[in-house]
Amino acid sequence: MSDHREIEPQHRKSMNDVAAVMANIFKGYGFALFIFPLDGDGGRMNYISNAERADMLVALKEFIANNEGRVHSAPESKQ
Repeated sequence: MSDHREIEPQHRKSMNDVAAVMANIFKGYGFALFIFPLDGDGGRMNYISNAERADMLVALKEFIANNEGRVHSAPESKQ
């Protein structure tokens, strides 16, 4: 079962508006928008994307691994 929660009501319209603009600008590309409180007050992260959830999770894992230095280029192969 997924623990996915809807965008908090106070952010829903703004996030959908921003996502619509991003989809128009970045046609053919996937994107995600994350918002979270910077004050460390324990609020939760809100997320919207134009990609399927599973595809976005793969992209995020790759992004994190790359930024942590855990991604290595595959050796080139000649066939």
